[in-house]
Amino acid sequence: MHPSDLCADWIERILHQHNLLDTAISVTGIETKPIGTGQVADSIHTQVTYSETTDAPASFVTKTSSAKDQNRAAGRSEMNYLREVRFYQEIAPRLPVRVPACHHAEIDSNNTEFVLLLEDLSPARPGDQLRGCSLSEVELAVEQAARIHAPFWGSDELTGTSWLDISGVYWAKFTEMMPIWWEGFLDRYRDRLAAEHIELGQAFTDAIDDYYNALRTIPFTIQHGDFRPDNVLFDALDGKVGMAVLDWQTVILAPGTVDVAYFIGGALSPEARREHEHELLARYHRELAAHGVSDYSFDDLLRDYPIGTFQNFVIGVAAAMLVARSERGDDLFVSMASNALTHAIDHDALQCIRDAASRQVSHA
Repeated sequence: MHPSDLCADWIERILHQHNLLDTAISVTGIETKPIGTGQVADSIHTQVTYSETTDAPASFVTKTSSAKDQNRAAGRSEMNYLREVRFYQEIAPRLPVRVPACHHAEIDSNNTEFVLLLEDLSPARPGDQLRGCSLSEVELAVEQAARIHAPFWGSDELTGTSWLDISGVYWAKFTEMMPIWWEGFLDRYRDRLAAEHIELGQAFTDAIDDYYNALRTIPFTIQHGDFRPDNVLFDALDGKVGMAVLDWQTVILAPGTVDVAYFIGGALSPEARREHEHELLARYHRELAAHGVSDYSFDDLLRDYPIGTFQNFVIGVAAAMLVARSERGDDLFVSMASNALTHAIDHDALQCIRDAASRQVSHA
């Protein structure tokens, strides 16, 4: 669906179709307002007026394909739209993590036009990666990450799922494209990057094969894939929900520990991260164990975690080259890359990658 196609008649038809609205009651009007600055899709707060009093929701969040052609092309080529629709249809009901209830999900046959009609969790406080998070917010995030990861930790149940088990194809594309994207990123942002970050960014890009080989040594599970402050809500439903996780366009079967490094590295200043990182990892590990993961030690986590510190760099560089440019996007992508490279330096992560890749342990 194009954002301009959203109308009262469509809302009424969908609500009747899903028995959310008595067929004797009609939708007499809607008021819409854009939410956030999504890079790939558009989210629209949709206030609904009915012909008479009803228990049907007074508002929704409608998520559609981006109105920008470049962003729509990226959403299709990266399977973002398909993955989010299938997540809500097939995976969300099986995870003990708070996500918006999905009232309707559909996508066209060429994976370009999609629409989600989602629960409105407002009032809530959206996360903001440029502003960062408090320690208590990051504590909530690592607990939610464990609840995303634990149910399918190391399981083969989802292996072969066509829209989800795509790490091989996805990583092959990134292996091919990362040198090109990094060159473009440097052309655009070189003056905003520290010399040590440029040096490490180049060394990592030159070793991109080792990065993906290293990831194959870590247990696979449901990975959010873009688990960062911009994609969560705090104090949702006026404080009834401590944290809800949004934007499942990048969900993939891959190492869950990457989500943890990605959030911690992007949400805290380097100083705060260094002070609290070990306890945050211990909290994540305790929550994994509480949800049934019994064969992954804390030492395993400490070994694997540094590998994921580069993910903010990978996603920041790739997104900068794939989506339409904006002032906030420029600030966000430079911040993601710079914070990731500082994070990686702190953990000697490039050496960790080389060590893991040399073990040649493949995901079953």
